[in-house]
Amino acid sequence: MTTDIAVMTRRGVTLMVRSPMTLSTSAFMPIILLLLLSVSFGSVVMPGAGVSDYVQFATPLFVTMGVAFGAISTAVAAQQDRISGFDDRLRTLPISPVAPLAGRIIADIGRNLVTLLLVTIVAIALGFRFDNGPAGVVIYIVLPLIFGFGIAWFMVFIAMIADSAESAASMLNAVMLVLSFLSTGMVPLEDLPGWAQPVASANPVSHVIGAMRDATTSGESVLGADAAITVVWSVGLTIVFGYLAVRAYRRAR
Repeated sequence: MTTDIAVMTRRGVTLMVRSPMTLSTSAFMPIILLLLLSVSFGSVVMPGAGVSDYVQFATPLFVTMGVAFGAISTAVAAQQDRISGFDDRLRTLPISPVAPLAGRIIADIGRNLVTLLLVTIVAIALGFRFDNGPAGVVIYIVLPLIFGFGIAWFMVFIAMIADSAESAASMLNAVMLVLSFLSTGMVPLEDLPGWAQPVASANPVSHVIGAMRDATTSGESVLGADAAITVVWSVGLTIVFGYLAVRAYRRAR
């Protein structure tokens, strides 16, 4: 199985390298949102604070959005493989059913890293800073990639049971928009409406964001409760939806 996954990962990397637009488009939306909301929305959330203060607060959200929305393209590509006949050819070979899905998800970690770095570079230009040492930088980079790996399995499962790539993309975009906006990414938890606060507290995106803020804030623990919860969410998503996605892949025709 390891060899099968390695072969399919190599295929995924090759397809990504041959399509540079795949790398740039995944970072385009979070960068635009970062620029627009920091200038127009920051003063509302943080009265009297500068743009750099809001950028410091909100950048983890836009990084997480870039990684999570990038996983949607992973799921759509997996669904297209299913309906294009590529998976039918794979079924004639002695290949593990895990490999086609895991290969795509692992390959797309590279794209997620590029997205993370591009959004962060723009944020640094706007005033974002790493104030918690080298360990904080590592946690800031690693945690969203781990979460992206976990949530990609959920998205691939949805793609495996969807009728078309378009329906899968529409459903997943709606889910990610809800998770992104009903989180603590744009405003502090106490500023959300009362009904939304429990939702935001339970939202895994809020924990990823909280862990990234801890990692970049001077004096905070780089491995706090939010980091642990993020890892638990990621492992849980991988186990549960990895099993369901592979099962759906086996049954797909």
